[in-house]
Amino acid sequence: MVLQSDRLEGFVPGTPQFYLPPPNKANGIKGRKDKLILGCERGGRYKSESKKSVTCSHKENCPFTLRCIPLSVGEGWKISARCGTHNHELLDTVTGHSYLGRLNEEERKFVNDMTKYKLAPRFILNALKVRNETNVTIPSQIYKARSTYRSSLRGPYTEMQHLLKLIQQENYVHWTRRRENSDILRDIFWTHPDCIKLLNTFHFVLICDSTYKTNRYRLPLLEIVGVTSTSLTFSVGFAYLEKERQDNFIWAFEKVRMLFKSESLISKVIVTDRDLAMMNAISVVFPTSIHLLCRFHIEKNVGARCKQYVKKDRQEEVMDLWKKIVYSTSVEEYDHHLQQFELLCADIILFVDYVKDSWLTPYKERFVNVWTNRVMHLGNTTSNRVESAHWRLKNMLQTSFGDLCKSWDAVNMMLKNQICIIQSSFQKTIKDVEHGYNSQFFQNLHHCVSRKGMKLIDNQLERVKIVGTNKTECGCSIRTTHGLPCACELAKLQINGNAIPLDSIHDFWKQLSIAHELEDEESLSDYDFSEELEAMKAYMKTHDIISQRIFKAKVREVVFPHTTSILAPPEKVRTKGAGKKKKEFDTPRDPSYWEYVDASQESAKARQPSQSSQRSARQQSQSSQHSFKTQFPTYIRPYIEDIVDVVADGNCGFRAIAALLGWTEESWALVRSQLDKEIGLHKDVYSNVFDDNVESVRNSLKISKLGAQGKDKWMSLPDLGYVIATLYNVILVSLSRNLNMTFFPLNKSPSKETFGQSLLAIGFVNENHWVQIKLKSDCPLPPTSQKWKDFCSDTAKSWEVAYAARMKHWERIDPSFIRSSCISLNED
Repeated sequence: MVLQSDRLEGFVPGTPQFYLPPPNKANGIKGRKDKLILGCERGGRYKSESKKSVTCSHKENCPFTLRCIPLSVGEGWKISARCGTHNHELLDTVTGHSYLGRLNEEERKFVNDMTKYKLAPRFILNALKVRNETNVTIPSQIYKARSTYRSSLRGPYTEMQHLLKLIQQENYVHWTRRRENSDILRDIFWTHPDCIKLLNTFHFVLICDSTYKTNRYRLPLLEIVGVTSTSLTFSVGFAYLEKERQDNFIWAFEKVRMLFKSESLISKVIVTDRDLAMMNAISVVFPTSIHLLCRFHIEKNVGARCKQYVKKDRQEEVMDLWKKIVYSTSVEEYDHHLQQFELLCADIILFVDYVKDSWLTPYKERFVNVWTNRVMHLGNTTSNRVESAHWRLKNMLQTSFGDLCKSWDAVNMMLKNQICIIQSSFQKTIKDVEHGYNSQFFQNLHHCVSRKGMKLIDNQLERVKIVGTNKTECGCSIRTTHGLPCACELAKLQINGNAIPLDSIHDFWKQLSIAHELEDEESLSDYDFSEELEAMKAYMKTHDIISQRIFKAKVREVVFPHTTSILAPPEKVRTKGAGKKKKEFDTPRDPSYWEYVDASQESAKARQPSQSSQRSARQQSQSSQHSFKTQFPTYIRPYIEDIVDVVADGNCGFRAIAALLGWTEESWALVRSQLDKEIGLHKDVYSNVFDDNVESVRNSLKISKLGAQGKDKWMSLPDLGYVIATLYNVILVSLSRNLNMTFFPLNKSPSKETFGQSLLAIGFVNENHWVQIKLKSDCPLPPTSQKWKDFCSDTAKSWEVAYAARMKHWERIDPSFIRSSCISLNED
């Protein structure tokens, strides 16, 4: 059998295939000829070095062997079979074969290019098979090729050395700082040179926010963005911070401040969420800037509380009035709407207190129109722009399990696309004129003012038909917030037959380039390093060799960042709780508080039963109601109108209170939190009530997990009865088989007129469960019902004793009032 040295083309299943190199007869050894011994790839046996490891092998000691010698005449080989049989079945296909599936040089270069531009391995494999139909590569070989490529990029450098090398290659501006007494990275900030030019050109508004799930170290990413004259978002800088504390934010914002060419260019308006650490840092670094809060997130948080406190049929009316408060255009209008809001929610004191204490009183100047319209915010009253920037970055990242080099690579690609789009928008304004603005009225603005600016002016022209030249009706807010002519100004121009003058447009809308000069002769003279260089030389001469070596290493880190000794932070590992099925490397953010509330509302709506199931549920409810009712004293049963069960999960007492307050059962966690807060605020008072056992009561309110709670976390009376009555200013009645109690507020005397509105009744059944109880309001006490009078009298006596022993310092509360109130409860 003779085979030529050419590579055989094509593959026939069931037959072997060989590639023999051209023979080299001049081997230099006398009496010997070249020869090759070919064997089956399954020949021999696998030798395992570790007996414990789980391994596998395709070797089966196959005896198939061929002997090849070069022909004495001509080119080629002479093949003879030493053993022509196999001890195994031959393959029908070679897909996934480790040798035949290897990538050639061209394919490897293609895989590297696609990996660089974030193409998924499955798409790379499909592209290879389209390019070459005989390709038998499998996904694992693509993954190995990608890993090899990434390793080759880094080479011998550490992660931080490679990161700083990449930053230096792209001429990024960056700062880093280490942990105290350590080489581990604490914070890092970087930005692109074109971003600095954009910042100094469009410096009026900054929008800041942090995002998460962008790296394996779980460092929060602070992203700062601005807005161009064409209404496009540009990135100012990125900072990975060790923690979201005031010190970290101050460090990051100080770096942002250093990017401004002069003090006069520092941003006049900064928009953020209500992150207290970030807010404090901004007040320190940018004391002269106006700080606005995101109106969108405020509205969502108020809406979430509204769904918890307000009944469903009133929620829309309440939120409409809230929006009127936010969009008030004058102080008088604001006061009027706020008064209406207080009247509408007069019976929901907790909600009104939340709105006023959390938002209106401390922050109304930062999000209500009447105050925000006094500053030039260019229409940016929310953090939506930076949220969108987070989304674009995470689309580039694709995973939250990458290192900082991968994060920088995604940022770099995103910035290049961003700058390209911004430059294109400038060119469109300079070259083209939209047909809608082709009139003589806009002729002075053509090619000079951005399309977005002209669109805003066009919107004001629509208002001219309504407000005319009346300055009061116009409000002129767009003049202060955007620097553009308002409706009454445009009306006067139209009356006089004049075009819009270019000087009536703020310079912001005329900026149509990022070619901002960051250098001038004065700045170059300010940064002459000759004095510093002389000082460095003097330092080297006056110190010993060890000090010189340390000083040189520090200088080299500045000049050659890839020689840095900074180390990447250690990966954070979860040490508590069971493993989650949810992938830990996804990039979408976790839901906000208001999104959880919306989801619970939707799930509750989806769980609404059908009519047949409602009938069966009603029958079961009547049955359970009857069984519950029998567990109360017989003289009380006639006064019970209804018994409503709640979910039995250890939170049943708090669920019952939440439902009776007009909220949903699912607000039980809020009740726990508010009771704990009430005890903490008045610890000295409740220490008398609880016999100095305050901490144990507070511990019973704190939970570490959702779901069923242990007995130590149940609602216990009488301790919590005083807190519930005082916090919510209600009379709490607790009924059970053996003990019936009534609790009054400790800090005020409930009047006789408010009994029907502020009386809550709960019942303890089965010795382990709380239920809601609705007492009849129109059932008078029979004259012969002496047992009920005795019960009320005994209850009043017990309260006299309790108040005398525990509430001596509240002398204004008269125990006789308690007796009369308790007895009159039934008479009403």
